[in-house]
Amino acid sequence: MKILDMEFTGAPVPAEAYKQFVQQLSGWYGGGEMPQLASQDLRFALELQKQKMNSLGLGMQCAMKGSSGTDKNNAVGISYSDRVFNNCIVSGNLHMTRSFSNQVYKDTDEIGLTAVIQDLKGGVQPDKKMPLSCPNCGAASTLGELEDGCEYCGTKFLMSELYPKVSNFFITRHADYSQNSAKNKRQLMAFMACCIIPMVLIPSIIFRDQIIARIIVGIMVGGIIGLVLFGFKKLFEAFSLIGKQARGGGGTISTLHRLNKIKKFDPEFSGEYFRDKAIALFRIAVYSKNAAELACCKCGCPDRAADIIEADIFNLNVNSCEIKGDVCEVETTLFLDCLHFNKKGKIVFKCDKFRMRMRKRLKKPTELGFSMQAVSCHSCGASFDAHNVKECPYCRTPYELEDDDWVMTALY
Repeated sequence: MKILDMEFTGAPVPAEAYKQFVQQLSGWYGGGEMPQLASQDLRFALELQKQKMNSLGLGMQCAMKGSSGTDKNNAVGISYSDRVFNNCIVSGNLHMTRSFSNQVYKDTDEIGLTAVIQDLKGGVQPDKKMPLSCPNCGAASTLGELEDGCEYCGTKFLMSELYPKVSNFFITRHADYSQNSAKNKRQLMAFMACCIIPMVLIPSIIFRDQIIARIIVGIMVGGIIGLVLFGFKKLFEAFSLIGKQARGGGGTISTLHRLNKIKKFDPEFSGEYFRDKAIALFRIAVYSKNAAELACCKCGCPDRAADIIEADIFNLNVNSCEIKGDVCEVETTLFLDCLHFNKKGKIVFKCDKFRMRMRKRLKKPTELGFSMQAVSCHSCGASFDAHNVKECPYCRTPYELEDDDWVMTALY
């Protein structure tokens, strides 16, 4: 079934690849090796994040396990594709426990982890000249060269070893209702006690007669007042939760309309791919030491985002879309769930909102397999890593990343 140009599939989904990635990601956060299934661009962002945490003296220990009763085969996949690749969004429920060195901060949550898994479409053989990074050493290469053997490390790869790969992932936290129930009981008792005690003591001190009756009345009145105040507190929390869960919901229709405008100029364009690219650019910008030095960033990181050590997207709105010639300028609002390491040396969770401007030339279709780690020079055809360079290292021809992919031009 297709809805909004995306194909919804019930089964099969790459459940085994998803399970392996969860294990690899948990190991990476626990001090292990980089996830083998992660794409080169995702590896770059994860490495930047770890470097930032290490520079702050934050060593993270993280363990993710399947929630009780979760069947890995019941996941529903949402797929979108281009001429060569198929991207499948796979979600699962997990139990995550993590802590940071030298920090009191520790959380144990029921989470949803969503991974964007990219694989070759059935029966499709990509071009041997397609730029691709060596999964072993990370050197820029081509698909044909990797099948023959990486010229830098000598490793040879089969197509099945290069795909599938995970291009992005997101974490959402679920409410723990068992803990909320116990917390509510404690808070209710505290509210009632704070109201009952003065309602009993004050009249007993002022009036010396009928003490027992006054104590009984004080308990009843104080209990009712405490219950009412607790009710108002929960009502306020309910409205706050509704507002949190509705972040960005009001801009959904206008966002779909503006994304469809881009698709008229680029038939391979996908709103899901655009969302993934937006959060990838945001992560790279806030994790790096100097975002302006990167080819994908035409601006620096704002001060209020400089202390972010983890970012997950909740929603995305497209505020405007201007297409002049073959240049597409888009302004977005990112609704994010982030961990901040503040100036007091504490890790705090915040719901953040940032605006970001992005740009891309639409003279060539979107390529889901594109990676900044291995781009192809438009002049000499050589492959190179475009993360930190703005010209071909072989022929010195200026290279503009926005010719092939989205770049960030402003973040505020």
